[in-house]
Amino acid sequence: MLSLINKILYIHKINEKQLAKAIGISQRHLIRIKKGESQPGNKFISGLINAFPEVDMNEIIKYLK
Repeated sequence: MLSLINKILYIHKINEKQLAKAIGISQRHLIRIKKGESQPGNKFISGLINAFPEVDMNEIIKYLK
């Protein structure tokens, strides 16, 4: 999930706080997902899809396996 998050940060030129707000989660939760300490839940996934519809669903799914 780290590479997908970093890719979004880079492409959209935003920081973690802005990404977390766009998705609808806390910055702390986003950091925990990046570190692998927490698994992305439904709120993260639906928020990511809504905020960044260009993200390939297949890319998201491969991180959930």
